[in-house]
Amino acid sequence: MTRDDPPRFPVDCAFVIQFAHPHSGVDPHLGRIEHVVSGRARRFRDETQLMTFVAEVLASPDSDTAAAAQIRPR
Repeated sequence: MTRDDPPRFPVDCAFVIQFAHPHSGVDPHLGRIEHVVSGRARRFRDETQLMTFVAEVLASPDSDTAAAAQIRPR
């Protein structure tokens, strides 16, 4: 990949997904997702809610900002 090539995994498409610990007494299907670049986050109870959030964030005009397109140094 050269500097002019777009990143294969652009940071504006990065998410962190957390699941409740199965032995914590919390619903094991409960989780939280956060968009890395924007910081937008939401709790979810099922795959539909999880994927709805991902689709909303990726469809947002803010997800394609110049800052989000930069590659972070390793």
